[in-house]
Amino acid sequence: MQFGNVEAEIEFFASLVKADGWLKGDHIDLGLYLIRKRQQQLEEVEISDWTTTDVFFMNHIHTCFADNKRKKEQVGWKIRTSLVNVVNGKVSACGLDWQNTYKVYVPCMLQKYKHWVALEIDLIQCEIKVYDSMVSLIPDQSLTEELGPLSITIPNLLHTLDFYEEGVYANECTQDWWCPWPIHRVDVPQQANQGDCGMFVLKYIELLSAEISLANCTSQNMPFFRLKLAVEIARGDAYMP
Repeated sequence: MQFGNVEAEIEFFASLVKADGWLKGDHIDLGLYLIRKRQQQLEEVEISDWTTTDVFFMNHIHTCFADNKRKKEQVGWKIRTSLVNVVNGKVSACGLDWQNTYKVYVPCMLQKYKHWVALEIDLIQCEIKVYDSMVSLIPDQSLTEELGPLSITIPNLLHTLDFYEEGVYANECTQDWWCPWPIHRVDVPQQANQGDCGMFVLKYIELLSAEISLANCTSQNMPFFRLKLAVEIARGDAYMP
């Protein structure tokens, strides 16, 4: 089965439904695409308060940060078109212009620990919230260091685009948005094994975006959520959460 650039073959589905199976970026991206697609298909949703990026967004962030990290001033940052297209809603598929949202959910692989976490970029509070299914794995200081490029790049990206100068965000930000954005961990249900972090990321984002409690986001329910996602991918549409 072909979904854009992703080829979902037997191995793809086998690793998805396997208990404690590790999810790859393709699994995450397809799951989030179906969530965004369902969002756009709801007739009553004319403007939503959220959208998501794809997995590769964090690669763009790190590249942009590396391009500009020697600059001592924020004015004049070089921002690649790839990042501008994300903010404008041109990528990912079924994404929204950030000017029409308040929150942006981001799947993030913490490379040093090979661990998936979900991030929420809050465009009003000007902060980054971390939904981590295994907080015991990564000390707070290490987490802050890993996400430092995002904390610094986001305000510079938005400054370059005059994001807070016009439209729905004029005078809306609650703090000095041009400073590095603070990073906060959120208390969330934890995984009980080593391989479920990717599924937790998908469920965190799906439930948070639908304003549904995370109470059922547990390791015991992950086998069902895996099967549900496999069926959704096969049919090309996501069920309601």
